[in-house]
Amino acid sequence: MRTVPGLAWRNVWRNRRRSLITMSAVVFSVLLIAITRSLQYGSYDAMESQAVRLFTGEIQVQRAGYRDEQTFEYALDGEDAWQEAVSAAPFVTGAARRLTGFGLASSESSSAGVLVVGVEPALEASVTDFSDRLEDGAPLDAGSHGEALLGRVLARNLVVALGDTVIVLTQGLHNQMGAEAFRIRGLLKTGSLEMDRSTMVITLPDAQLLFSMEDRFTEVVLATEDFRRAADYARRIEHSLPGDGIRVYDWDTLMPELRQMILLDNVSGAIMLAFLLVLVGFEIFNTTTMAVLEREREFGVLQALGMRPGHLARLVATELAFKIALALAVAMTACGLLLWYLEGHPIPLSDDLARMYEEYGFSVDTLVFSTRPAVFFEPVLSVAGIALLSAVYPVVRVLRLETVVALRRGT
Repeated sequence: MRTVPGLAWRNVWRNRRRSLITMSAVVFSVLLIAITRSLQYGSYDAMESQAVRLFTGEIQVQRAGYRDEQTFEYALDGEDAWQEAVSAAPFVTGAARRLTGFGLASSESSSAGVLVVGVEPALEASVTDFSDRLEDGAPLDAGSHGEALLGRVLARNLVVALGDTVIVLTQGLHNQMGAEAFRIRGLLKTGSLEMDRSTMVITLPDAQLLFSMEDRFTEVVLATEDFRRAADYARRIEHSLPGDGIRVYDWDTLMPELRQMILLDNVSGAIMLAFLLVLVGFEIFNTTTMAVLEREREFGVLQALGMRPGHLARLVATELAFKIALALAVAMTACGLLLWYLEGHPIPLSDDLARMYEEYGFSVDTLVFSTRPAVFFEPVLSVAGIALLSAVYPVVRVLRLETVVALRRGT
């Protein structure tokens, strides 16, 4: 039994060409899978982080019913119990009130429906960054009464520029009509065509006046220590609230379409990589089977000398294990070095690719790579699994090999 590893190691290098072809296929497949998955996971991380910081925020506190109805009857006020729960949460790093509603913006040349967002400029910057993504002009501040930021596409549709005035008509609380004039202070370029086409940002006091919502607001947006733990944080905050009139939602709940898009892309990527694994499996199966067929006389001689079929099967399996282990070691070393470099040196995107991402609502200018453990585990486990399946037939053939038949085939 002690001779099996030694014989297996020697046999690996008896036919160097075949062994190197097998190991090269494994190295190539592992590298391709690891780099592809790293790019996918890196893109997902960037998309999630950007989507959270762009507008939605990591966590939102709302009155029960507002998420479904989107009406001002479900607004919050300063007397609600959310303040104590948020203040007592050590993981909350920022909080900002916000009032959102819909209106009709008009200029001298045109009109368009708008999403009016009332923010607290100083606090909003701690939870999101959409109001700071300016193409031109200046951000809002606490003294920006009667001023607004418009999405650049919205401004183009209204045929207005910096310093121009737009009139906004709204229907506020209890169906009260509101109308105010706002001077354009800045133009937003968020990277999301939908937001750039419809968003108008004003200060929270102006929004409360416009919608007849004195001292009221629709949601509180929170930032935390780690946005990936937002679901846990949201549950902890909601459990600390008295009664059931307040709801706390994490970003994943508020943006289910993002999770669905990532899941669909992940599945499609996995299907493509599965085809690669099938090809690698066929290559391993072919080289291992050919090695067994060419060495049947050798196996017959070994059996005649007293080696049992089980030991021969172990010999073949050990040879394949050595090849796969060597290939995986080389591949993992190369992957680690390459992904370590790519993580610190993202690849710039061309203008065409950047515009393609913008069509999906994301402002991406580089390809981001991830080094999460799954990037390394997935190719190793998948290739090892396909190698194990590919070795079943050659090993079974060796187990069923008859000494006399093997000696005759080799003559």
